[in-house]
Amino acid sequence: MAWTTPKTDWQVGELVSPGDLNAVSENLAALDRVRKTIAAHATTADLRIPNSSTFVDIDSNFNLTITTTGGDVLVHFHGVVTAHDFKIDVDIDGTRQGDADHGLRYGGGGADNESVSFTRLVQNLSAGSHTFKLQGKHDTTLRAGAQFWVREI
Repeated sequence: MAWTTPKTDWQVGELVSPGDLNAVSENLAALDRVRKTIAAHATTADLRIPNSSTFVDIDSNFNLTITTTGGDVLVHFHGVVTAHDFKIDVDIDGTRQGDADHGLRYGGGGADNESVSFTRLVQNLSAGSHTFKLQGKHDTTLRAGAQFWVREI
């Protein structure tokens, strides 16, 4: 159901018509559909990211597809990685979101178990089906419990 602009010019004593009630019902259904437009994946075991000098899909389970009504989408990742040099990015419909060398999140510190997290707002995404792929570069492991999700807002 499509969104209908709500009636705002009510008059004192005016009765609610069946059309008015239908519009309210359709708007509630439209809001409910948007609220459910989410896809997510969490690892249940450690996951090895292949050693690559270019960004590659981390795992097909981290390829999430949602169908949007058009507008903004939140993309989120958090987890623990085991590497001294790693880079993580998100590809949306074939276009990576971060910079060419580092992606959206990178580390090169010295921690063997480093907590990694990012949330990215993607604005003005067109209506339709979109695929979000979590990608990595260099040799690392995602620990069990890593989460990746996308949600239309």
